[in-house]
Amino acid sequence: MKKIKYRIRYSKTGVARFTSHLDVLRALSRTLRRAGLPVALSSGFNPKPQMAFGPPLPLGVESEAEYFDLVLTTSLPEEEVAQALKQNLPPGLTVLNVHKIAPKTPSLMSQITSIYYRFLLKRKRPLTDGQVEEWFMALWSRPQLIVTKKTKAGEKEVDIRSLWQGYELTVQTDGLIIFRVKVAFGPEGTIRPDDFGSLLATTFQIEQARRTAVVLEAKGSRQKVL
Repeated sequence: MKKIKYRIRYSKTGVARFTSHLDVLRALSRTLRRAGLPVALSSGFNPKPQMAFGPPLPLGVESEAEYFDLVLTTSLPEEEVAQALKQNLPPGLTVLNVHKIAPKTPSLMSQITSIYYRFLLKRKRPLTDGQVEEWFMALWSRPQLIVTKKTKAGEKEVDIRSLWQGYELTVQTDGLIIFRVKVAFGPEGTIRPDDFGSLLATTFQIEQARRTAVVLEAKGSRQKVL
């Protein structure tokens, strides 16, 4: 059986940000059935569409950089696949682009090395713009950043400093702050938006959190930002 692989980028915004990762998977499975695409199915007693997803998005966080790989049994134009999905997706999920990829392309989870997030912040106490910048510089300069993470064995304190790769700060004229971060992703772990929520909690309130891009490891030393 022929297997044609597509990598699909979609956004998750509005009411969909409160949809769990598992429910998104179910919604996309229903979308594929309604779209009538020739989807390759897994073997076994309970065959399912052959799909592979990137890292789950925390509940309440929006994204313009969600991805999944889909295997079809017939080669179709990328735009045809995109239109079939767009016409059947639930509110808040929007297909942004579709690309054919090589059948043996590694999984998304094994390729992603970094993730970008953007936070919209509100000050909890009076701070000048200069003091805001100083506050974040002090946070960035800390040798350790300890947060509490939930594991199967219970709560655990973790130092996430080495996973924070960079940031940009913009203070808007309305007083709100745009805080952009780049974090590592891989076997050593990652930083979730709620980890930043813990670090910022005493001074800033997160009004919006959004995943904006992922970085894929490519051949050699090159990297590709999606």
